[in-house]
Amino acid sequence: MLKRAFSARAAWLMPRRQASINPSPPRKFTTDHPRMSNESIPDESLFSYSSGRFLYNEQARLRERHVTFDVPALKKAIAKHVGHGSVRELVKLSEGGFNRVLLATMEDGFRAIVKIPYWISVPKTYATASEVATLTFLRSKGIPVPEVYGWSSTADNPVGIEYIVMEHAAGVGADTRWFSNTKHQKHALVTGIVDIEKKLFSIPFGAVGSLYFKNDLPPQLQGPLYVAGTPDDAGDSETYCIGPIADYMFWYGQRAEMELDRGPWRDPKNFLLATAKKEVKWIERFGKPLESDFPHNTVFPGVKSPQDYLDLLKKYLAIAPYLLPKEPGNNLSRPTLRHPDLTPSNVFICPDTFKVTSIIDWQHTVIIPLLFAAGYPKLFENPEPEPPTGLIPPKYPPGYDDMSPEEKSQVDELIRRQSLFYLYRVFNGGLNKLHLEALQDPLILQRQHLVDFAGRQWSGNLMTLRGALMRIRDLWPHLGGKDAHLECSIEFSEQEARDQAENEPMWYNLNTLVSHWRDELGGLSEEGWLPAEKYDAAVKRNESLKAEFSDGGSPDELQKIERGWPFQDHEEFF
Repeated sequence: MLKRAFSARAAWLMPRRQASINPSPPRKFTTDHPRMSNESIPDESLFSYSSGRFLYNEQARLRERHVTFDVPALKKAIAKHVGHGSVRELVKLSEGGFNRVLLATMEDGFRAIVKIPYWISVPKTYATASEVATLTFLRSKGIPVPEVYGWSSTADNPVGIEYIVMEHAAGVGADTRWFSNTKHQKHALVTGIVDIEKKLFSIPFGAVGSLYFKNDLPPQLQGPLYVAGTPDDAGDSETYCIGPIADYMFWYGQRAEMELDRGPWRDPKNFLLATAKKEVKWIERFGKPLESDFPHNTVFPGVKSPQDYLDLLKKYLAIAPYLLPKEPGNNLSRPTLRHPDLTPSNVFICPDTFKVTSIIDWQHTVIIPLLFAAGYPKLFENPEPEPPTGLIPPKYPPGYDDMSPEEKSQVDELIRRQSLFYLYRVFNGGLNKLHLEALQDPLILQRQHLVDFAGRQWSGNLMTLRGALMRIRDLWPHLGGKDAHLECSIEFSEQEARDQAENEPMWYNLNTLVSHWRDELGGLSEEGWLPAEKYDAAVKRNESLKAEFSDGGSPDELQKIERGWPFQDHEEFF
């Protein structure tokens, strides 16, 4: 009765499109915040966050992003690294989820970028060291990335912080031309990205982890750069190695202080095990019973035990070794490097030709098995909720000419996104056969979702991991990573299966509803970020939204709304 009552009450706020049971794994943290103007500003504003507001837990977010340093010392370091005289001007250019970016203009007019991680950015030292090594290695392979002029991967320097001084990217951000481009320009952008990805996918890395200079790591943390027997005329293996994974999820919160297996892994299956083992160790030390946020706590009431989540993680660990092919050297297990967040703002292009001139923001780049690296980049992702059934170019609908200007604008935007997705599928399929092989695997999404969910922190949610495990159990005969006679070692009761089948669609519908609310609140991110100009309206809408659901609610419902309202200050533990 309670589920039906809530469904009826929420129906008027539900968006038309419902979430799939198998949504594409989202990136956990938002880093795509807007660029700022290049106005000269006092030193104090170089330290503080000013690129938006946070609807909840704002003071915590601002403290995390407040970074003080010795400005004169930084200017001296820039001058030393760049070699174009002294710094004439140093201004804030942009701010994201993990870094502040400054623009330095030298006395001769030369410009350079300074990237400064917030104090919450992890892993300390490793993230900066790996990003610099990644940029230097990729540049040596002809990938258009910024040149690194100098850096410090430790705060033990006169500036007092980690930093990277690098080339100012040529061209303009693709996001500035995203809604106005010709067919030829679309082709140039898509083929440019596909060519770059083809080069990346073809590099025969020897382990799973992240790239480093060998001089930055002790021998016990160094894995082979290339597969044994790979020709290395450039001597790359003397300079670079694969080291501990720089994935934020292996280091954030208390994990940074814990003894965890972070690689490098010569056997990619050990990476799949480590993904969940880090969460097992975290739960054993810090896990506590949790109640879901509203509206989930109304439909699925009660406090959930972390022990139940541990049990699911142990089921995952039992089958994880079979998620990759058993044959050594299979392409789906091939360690693969790919940009971690290929959004329009991270791609720079020639404003006329749309040729890719530079790709920025390689922080937290990882090398993982091809099966889990594969997928459509955010630049060209599918605008539809379900995957396409064929390779058919998008077409304008009948009656387009008779539509209102607003309706035409919506159709134009959908066609634009469909066109980019279509072009990426065409050129990626024709040029990058390794990627196509992974994308054509019939179980790619089920396996990607399972590994993604198994690597997430306990949050009171049992539904997603349990559902992913059940789907792999049902597909067990079709997995290629085991002997044909091997039985699946995990079981669920018939009652658990019935409950999951009944409840999981509602769970995802509620997720869709919360996402719809975030859109209503100005495009709210998971962290509560939104543009400053939308903040006041979001505060008012947040209050009215809460009041709408509180109106006429029972005392029990009102308590759950008060306790679990998702857009209010709340306790955090990592």
